[in-house]
Amino acid sequence: MSIEFKKNGNGKCPVMHGGITKAGESNTARLWPNSINLDILHQHDTKTNPLPGFKYRKEVKK
Repeated sequence: MSIEFKKNGNGKCPVMHGGITKAGESNTARLWPNSINLDILHQHDTKTNPLPGFKYRKEVKK
């Protein structure tokens, strides 16, 4: 590398690290700001269990 190349600062990394983003906001939220919030679908409730008496562990051991 030449000394002139180093003086001009051309030897630095060209990648912009730590881009400007809002805290807690995902890329998806920025791309589709008017999308439906589906967080309600991830709740665990007794209504979401289709077979309340089914023993998964017991069935897997068979």
